Amino acid sequence: MNKHKLDALLWEHIPFEDLVFQGVTKLTQENMDDLPIDDIDEFHLSRDEGYNIQIICVRKLNKVGKKTLSRHNVKKDYIAGETVAPGKIEVNLFGSYCIELSPCYINESSGSLEKVEYKLGCYHVEGKNVEKTPTVLKEWVLNGSRTGMSFCGNSEFKYTVDGTVSGEYGDMSFPISETQNEQEYMGYFTHINFKDTAFDIHYVGSNYGPKWSDSFSISYFEKYGRIPNDEERALIRDYLSFFMGKHLMYIGNSSYDDMGNQIGFVMENPRTFGFDIESICRNAATPPVSCEFDSIQYYIDTVQKYIVPFGEMYFKLDFSSLITSYWYASNIAKPMDLPILAGALEHLKRQWYKEVELNPETVLMDKKEFSKLIGPVKELVVKQFSETEYSERMKRMIESLNRMSVNEQLTHFFDRIGIVVGRVENDALKARNLPAHGNVGDADFEKQYKQSKVYECILCRVLLKLIGYDGEYVDYGMLGHPCKSINIPSGE
Repeated sequence: MNKHKLDALLWEHIPFEDLVFQGVTKLTQENMDDLPIDDIDEFHLSRDEGYNIQIICVRKLNKVGKKTLSRHNVKKDYIAGETVAPGKIEVNLFGSYCIELSPCYINESSGSLEKVEYKLGCYHVEGKNVEKTPTVLKEWVLNGSRTGMSFCGNSEFKYTVDGTVSGEYGDMSFPISETQNEQEYMGYFTHINFKDTAFDIHYVGSNYGPKWSDSFSISYFEKYGRIPNDEERALIRDYLSFFMGKHLMYIGNSSYDDMGNQIGFVMENPRTFGFDIESICRNAATPPVSCEFDSIQYYIDTVQKYIVPFGEMYFKLDFSSLITSYWYASNIAKPMDLPILAGALEHLKRQWYKEVELNPETVLMDKKEFSKLIGPVKELVVKQFSETEYSERMKRMIESLNRMSVNEQLTHFFDRIGIVVGRVENDALKARNLPAHGNVGDADFEKQYKQSKVYECILCRVLLKLIGYDGEYVDYGMLGHPCKSINIPSGE
């Protein structure tokens, strides 16, 4: 194993510095006619300072500085308001290694007497050896936490780099082998069981990846049972994000064969919701369950215990939307985050009525009994408004009287899942009304901040209850962030 291979096992590694190899590279494009794909001499794939995918294509010019004509060298004119189809580039190397970049687009181009340079933007890159099947897959994640699972390593691993260097050059040879300096990497990982397989979490901190992020990898091994599919791995990342209390940002993965050779990779832009990525990574962790040193074993046992119940409810109740909204709201200025948190809670409540509750139509009383009682009223309304254009509208309003209001549905939802809502929480639930209509209301920032933190705790309590958790949670709605029973409201 060499250092190059060691780095590729510990963090994201792009296997080729330049994707253009004379005679073995085939480039094709779709919807990118402004890029002279047939004349590209260099194709560099990397990441910029914000860890977004960066592509630089270079087209070298001849000695007199003239461009080589190409059938792609035609600039397309776009009509205002026209929907532009996403671009795609395919790179075929050596016949068996394929790389697809999509969607991509040209950001800018610049030229000199020697070359023309095109800078491309791209959201997703995937490369793979079509002749090999991976037995290991490692995902790369930004914005881990210095607390929590970074201290939970229950197993250790060790990589060692050694070997010799020798060779020939024409008639010259190097009979004396030069031994490389041995290099070691020792680390710890947390092993978590999941359904019929398992995965490992390994923190690399700021040793790999960007210096402003505490990064980690999630490793899946075929020998653990199987490598989970894309949807299951997204579920696992959302679960870890919730219990770590950090907005985890997936940036891709690498796949390996039995010998540890990288045979494929995926790159994605980190999903920052448009906010500054370094600022997001500076935010403190807010795990819903205490991960202080004296409770670390309880914390890791909790993470292990509830991953299957979480998985059973994840797709039914659309936990993905809840967690995405939760982290998006955390970056919004207070109190404008409250409508986003409220929308997430209401969406979760609707999913629960649809998938779990025995009264999915959210009616107040039996429909047949209501129809019997309301019948005379409907007839009177139709008669009274028969001479107006609102007769049918008034009839529909009468029929809708049996449906619960949004607040009644929410109260019923809390009651059925066993959530006791306190006075401070009720105030936070009501506080979303003003910012939802463009009014920031009370200018007391301390009060607004507390209401936002209390609302976040409501979402955490609800999710914990839905997966069957009955222990203590961290109340971020109070100074000192005390731990209290899941049955005790936040903020008091």
